[in-house]
Parts: sequence; C-alpha cells; structure tokens
Amino acid sequence: MRRTALAALAALAVAAPLLTGCTAAEGGSPATGGSSGESQEHAHSQVTIADGWAKAAETGGMTGLFGTLENHGDHDLVITGVESDAAEMIELHEVTADGVMREIEGPTSIPAGGALELAPGANHIMLMGLTRELLAGDEVEVTVRFDDGTSVHLAVLVKDYSGANEEYDDGSAHADHDERAEH
Repeated sequence: MRRTALAALAALAVAAPLLTGCTAAEGGSPATGGSSGESQEHAHSQVTIADGWAKAAETGGMTGLFGTLENHGDHDLVITGVESDAAEMIELHEVTADGVMREIEGPTSIPAGGALELAPGANHIMLMGLTRELLAGDEVEVTVRFDDGTSVHLAVLVKDYSGANEEYDDGSAHADHDERAEH
C-alpha cells in the first residue's frame, strides 16, 4: 500500500507541471509577453526556434542570431520587431547575392505551418551595439514580436564561428560601423 501511494505521488509530481502549464509570471520556462494570458500562451506554443545559436562577439560589437523559426500555428505571423537586453539595436537582415548585408525592407513573415530560416550568409537577426561580451557557451535571449500582438521569448546558445563576415550595403544607416560585419 505504501509503495503504491509513493508511486502515485511521484507520478503526480511529474505530471503536475504538464497539466497546469506555466508562464513567465508563474516562474516557469521562458514564455511570451503579449497583451493577454491567452495570446501569450498561444504565441509561446506556436513559434519555436530549431538549432538556434548566435556568434560570439565583444561588448560594443555586433553579431548574428541564426536558426529556424518555426510557426506551428494556423495563420501567418509577420515579425514587427525583435528586442533583447544584449544589444542596443536589433534588425532583421538579409545578404544579397553579391554578399552585401542590409536590413530587410518590408514585412518578414513566418508562414502558417512553415518556417523562416536564419543562416550565415542569408537572412538573420542582427544584434548591434552589444551591451555585454557574448562568449561561447553563454545564452542570448531575444523577444520576437508579431503583428497580431503576440510575442515569443527565445534563448539560444552562443558559439565560436569564423564565418559570416559580409559587407554592409553602402547606403546603409550603419556606414559608421566597420565595413565588415563582425557577426
């Protein structure tokens, strides 16, 4: 009898977090910051990042964040902004066929049931004016905001990487930065 009661308590302890769900306000895993609890949970469950990582970089420098943003929801999501306390400015960037990096003009969507690939030499999230050094093994956190008022909080691993040194577009607002992007 005692062994059965202990087994039942152990099963309940394992299952309880799965049954109740948790949000950042409850001290659980990283969640979203939308306008209501329902939209927060909805965005948290529908957008994830697979194989997410950021390139190691020095304080004051810049870096890229890569991975695959996956939309498990049933409607397209348009990214309206990205925020992080790790950088003073964050933009969605693309790399042209001739290797020039520039901010993406216009909306960037993650299709319903689809994905948006972020990769070196292609689309990526650019973190500029780093507020701290990002060392291999650290985590960097970002919040991605969408046009429907939802957002998702993501954390990715920082890695050493020697590539992704594209040049900025000459017409870029970043002309005061080094010609080679250190991301």
